[in-house]
Amino acid sequence: MIRHTATRTRPWILTIAASCGLVLGAGQTRAEGKLDFHFAPPQIEVQPICTVRPPDEQTTALWRDWDGKALPRMDTALIKRDLNRLLHLDGPAWYDTAVQIIDRLEEKEPSFAGQNALLSRIAAMEKAGRYTELRKSQLVPELAAMGETLSGRALTALSRYYRDGIGIDRDVARADALLVQAGFSGNADALLALSRMAVEGKAPAAWDVPLELAVSMAFGSLVGELNPTICDRTARIAREYHNGVLVQQDRQLAHDWFRFTADLGDAYAAWKVVEYHLEAEEFQKDNAVLLTYLTKAADAGLPYAQIELGRLYEVGSLVPQDLDRALALYEKAASIGERPGLTRVALFIERYADLYPHLAERRIEMLQALTKLPDPPGWAFTRMAQIVLDEKGRWDGAAEARALLERAAALGDLDGITNLGQLILADARTEAEFNTGVNHLARGVAVFGGVTPLKTLFGAYNCQAPDAPRMAEAGYWHYLEDATATANLHLSAQEVLELTPQDDPLQIATLQSHALYGRPTALASWLKLLETGTFADAEQRAFWEDYSDRYAHVIAALAKLEFELAQSREQRLAAFGLLREEYKRSGPSAALALAQALLDSRLLDDPELAAQGRAEAQTLLADIAALGNGKAIELLAGFEDTPEGRRAVFDTYREVIDRNGDFWAMLFAAPMVEGAARDKVLRRARGLMSCDYKNAMLMANIHRKVGERDAYAHWVEVAATLTEDNAWAMTDLARAKLDLYQGAAATEVQPLLRTAFAMGDAAAGRELFQLHIDEGYPTYDPTAAVRMIEAAMETEQSDLLVGYLGRYRKSDPATRQAIEAQLDLPQVLLTSAGYGDVYSMRSYGQYLTANAKTPADLTQATDWLRQAAEWGDTTAMAEYGEALAFGIGVPPNPSLALVWLERAAAGGSTKSAEITRLVRLSQGG
Repeated sequence: MIRHTATRTRPWILTIAASCGLVLGAGQTRAEGKLDFHFAPPQIEVQPICTVRPPDEQTTALWRDWDGKALPRMDTALIKRDLNRLLHLDGPAWYDTAVQIIDRLEEKEPSFAGQNALLSRIAAMEKAGRYTELRKSQLVPELAAMGETLSGRALTALSRYYRDGIGIDRDVARADALLVQAGFSGNADALLALSRMAVEGKAPAAWDVPLELAVSMAFGSLVGELNPTICDRTARIAREYHNGVLVQQDRQLAHDWFRFTADLGDAYAAWKVVEYHLEAEEFQKDNAVLLTYLTKAADAGLPYAQIELGRLYEVGSLVPQDLDRALALYEKAASIGERPGLTRVALFIERYADLYPHLAERRIEMLQALTKLPDPPGWAFTRMAQIVLDEKGRWDGAAEARALLERAAALGDLDGITNLGQLILADARTEAEFNTGVNHLARGVAVFGGVTPLKTLFGAYNCQAPDAPRMAEAGYWHYLEDATATANLHLSAQEVLELTPQDDPLQIATLQSHALYGRPTALASWLKLLETGTFADAEQRAFWEDYSDRYAHVIAALAKLEFELAQSREQRLAAFGLLREEYKRSGPSAALALAQALLDSRLLDDPELAAQGRAEAQTLLADIAALGNGKAIELLAGFEDTPEGRRAVFDTYREVIDRNGDFWAMLFAAPMVEGAARDKVLRRARGLMSCDYKNAMLMANIHRKVGERDAYAHWVEVAATLTEDNAWAMTDLARAKLDLYQGAAATEVQPLLRTAFAMGDAAAGRELFQLHIDEGYPTYDPTAAVRMIEAAMETEQSDLLVGYLGRYRKSDPATRQAIEAQLDLPQVLLTSAGYGDVYSMRSYGQYLTANAKTPADLTQATDWLRQAAEWGDTTAMAEYGEALAFGIGVPPNPSLALVWLERAAAGGSTKSAEITRLVRLSQGG
């Protein structure tokens, strides 16, 4: 028979019930079966009295070091709480410790003996999964035998054992009877369990308590006494309203109970309050409340709260920005040795390295701690590898870095996988090593969706494979780049400014995607477009400016855009300012761009400024040359006027090139060394190169320079696969093939030049003209050359016409005669002279002189000779001086004639020297 045991209600509970606005019977059950029941926290002033549960890491550390003998000096209730927490975290692992804790508690606390100890032993076996052992131990039947002496908690537990068949035969009727008995005794767990069964229509027939009354009794019982464990109970009420399983979900009530619990001193409840205000779902957000309870949670030692509050101080959201305060909070979160805090400190120091240079070692400590965790993040190994390469050099540190990157790759870090593949390819000596490198990169694409490995794989097969170019494999990866719209965009500054959402939506979307990838050039272009475009608002611009701060070299890329767009001195000064800002922020990585700007800028428009710029550039270049930067080394060598001077520059940086030299450093070193040393630097150059036309031709030309013709030919053929739709590259390739194969390549390169010429490349036109006038080529065709001259005249392409005539003049006599026979040469010369071609001016003047029929013809002829002379043509100077001396087409002027004749003589004209003698004689000199 089940006894209805009256609930023992303390006077304080009555006060709580009244202050909570409890009206029994006021609740209503909604259609979905959940109770619409308002049970608010009491409106009383409370003080923090809860003993906050420490972080799990602290709890496990305490009991891991316990010797199993005397219990720690803690309140028994807190020891029992730790016991339950350990079993919840990992029952099997903590079982033996749990048994020892129970044994010691029995010895220490008489009140714990009996059913309390029995319940704990059963719970330990259950959490450890020792069901067979539990049944054999007969502990559950022993608990059941205690009968009416069982507490409400024990009755509730025993009911579950019967219901689920844990440690005893399953008996649902007995389970229901025990649960009802526990409910009538006022046990909150039983009351809530019975209420859920009632909502589902499954309550035992003996349970006739109205739902509203049962829930109110349960909640009132949970509030209970104002003691150090009250927070665990009131937080449960909050969770009931949060979850909405029994009572109707009410986010405001859940928040209010969490807030009440937080005011009693529970840090976890304070964090729940923060979550409500952060999420602001069906809830009125209050930033002041959020900040108050976030600070409480952080001050109480919750690492995730410390991290969130630190983030607010870092970005200056809700509070003034305070990086020192942010770092201090991150350090507190890291002090427990767990991943989130360690991560925040490491990344913070990395992001603000320029402000905290003295913390570089601290960053390394954080990364090392991360790598030693049971579940280390792969990116930590990637960053450790980069530190090794920075400190020891890309070549001296390669072996150590590779070991770290292999750990990163095994953990699935995309950057680590990519860097490992690139590191292996950089110095691959065999087909097997090459395959290992590309396999890592392919995994980065296929498994992790990497963008960067796509381009690297294309380059690997097209340039770096021992039997490159392997067009089939390279083409596959190139296709994927195009299909995913991840191929690099090549947009000039002006093209960026001309983009509009109406006309270029796909181009803009691609540019934005590349900006999200963190590509500096794309980010700079996107920021410039947002600045000038009408489709962006202030909030969007602010987001992207903040986002761009995460990536290096963006400011330098912005400066490049500004230099490209600059139309005035002030605009160029602004671009310089950006470069100096980037240099201040990034140091060596931005020094090259600043040095190149100092050497090239039109700002240095007087000798003093030029000297200052040169000196500053040399200082900047020396700093980064010492790091193995090949472009800097090459620029420094450019200041030298002799081969010995360049050799001295190489000798200065030989060691750093061998330890840390980049692609351009290897190219600089190649002509300076021989034998195995040259093979090594050329192999490394091949491994480091970005696979594009310019770099392939750099490789070709360096092999040409050192006399390796077969390698020169190889790289020209590689370059031939990389011209894409670049007219300049097509023309350059044609020149290289003509240099390599002479006339035998003329027929092959002719279509290439025609394509480039049709795309508007004037240089291609001139090279095509040369193919027609060089009688040693199978493409020799003076008539085709004539047609090109006529086309240039008809379309008024002055540069082309001038270029054609320049080459025509250098051709052999038979070719010139064949061309002249088909042209109105005087008209061609007149047209070209009108375009400003000095040689045409002189030639047309000579033609008029030879064919003059009237004094006016001579005057016109002499005027053309004068113009050519004034442009510096020595022959024209001599002939104009002669005309002045003898009055041919102009009045005689012996004094001025002598000036021009002497200039011509100084230029090497022997005829002028003789005429000068005659003029002086005529003057009686």
